[in-house]
Amino acid sequence: MSELTHGAMLVGALAGAACTIAGARRGRVLDLGASIVMLAAMVDTAITGLVPALVWAAVLVAAGIALGARMRFARSRPGGPDGRPVELLGDLHRALAFIVSGWLMVGAAASVAVPSTAHDHGAAGGLAPTTAVLAVLVLGAWLMARLLRDGRGARHAAEAASMSVMLAAMAWPTVTTALG
Repeated sequence: MSELTHGAMLVGALAGAACTIAGARRGRVLDLGASIVMLAAMVDTAITGLVPALVWAAVLVAAGIALGARMRFARSRPGGPDGRPVELLGDLHRALAFIVSGWLMVGAAASVAVPSTAHDHGAAGGLAPTTAVLAVLVLGAWLMARLLRDGRGARHAAEAASMSVMLAAMAWPTVTTALG
């Protein structure tokens, strides 16, 4: 990846971590831990490369699944979910962004490990990952617009935007390859 995409990944991850820290409230330790893991994965991927991408991918997917499971658990408790529907969609966006980020890391590692001049069968290329990334980006854009329009949740809107910027930067090489 180029320095520009690495920079955008880092800015998105750092902004997401800042939003999570700024809005930290009791019982949201999982969000804080997940955002720190995401930031560490982006810093390592962009700068140091000490941890294999497959390990980061597994950790990010596990964090995404844990965030999604917490949503499900919150919905099944007596009293229902703790938040408005748009906040629940924000939680869903965060969980999906972690899972898609892990998918993109595996794909990027596969394309680096097995370079191909004719065609790419790695997890990074193709219609499925591109569609998944675009769906999460559209959800993030909708959330940001809705939160800003309603005049509430600027921090949540900034978090959705930062996740979308980070995902777009991670997906840029994949999308440009898939589109030709």
